[in-house]
Amino acid sequence: MRLWWIIKLIKSRSIMKPLRPFLLAICLFTMCLPPSAREARATGGEAVVIPAGSGRITVRVSGLRNSDGSLSVGLFNAKKGFPGKFDKALKTVTVPAAGAEPVAHFDQVPWGTYAVAVRHDENGNGKLDANFLGMPKEGVGTSNNPRTSFGPPSFEDASFVLEQAELEMTIRLKYL
Repeated sequence: MRLWWIIKLIKSRSIMKPLRPFLLAICLFTMCLPPSAREARATGGEAVVIPAGSGRITVRVSGLRNSDGSLSVGLFNAKKGFPGKFDKALKTVTVPAAGAEPVAHFDQVPWGTYAVAVRHDENGNGKLDANFLGMPKEGVGTSNNPRTSFGPPSFEDASFVLEQAELEMTIRLKYL
């Protein structure tokens, strides 16, 4: 049914006369592909199939320079707002910056692709303080602890896949 409609559309447009054979070949080719070939592809080209379920993410924070203030830990499921806009995070947890390695937990997280961002709010003002160049004065970190030469890491560099009941990670804070 869809193929018939596409062929009719191609025939009705006189501007497309020189392109008709190519368009028809593309339509036939895509209609003959198996459904798995039309799925979303990961950067490596393989299909990403994530089973249904949920898990718990445990985040340990290392590298604190002091125990002042608190740590904001944000769980992001998209690059929008990552890593600095915690109001765009899927979930946010605030824990005291006490002890050698403070721990934050995210429970009942549906399986999928996520990234975690951490900021150390040393003075307790609820935001990340920065200098006149925009570089953070307080500690920051992201999942996978990616190395960056300039600017914050991308969502892709910090992302990971949750596909198990328990996932534990350690994020090392950086003070610039």
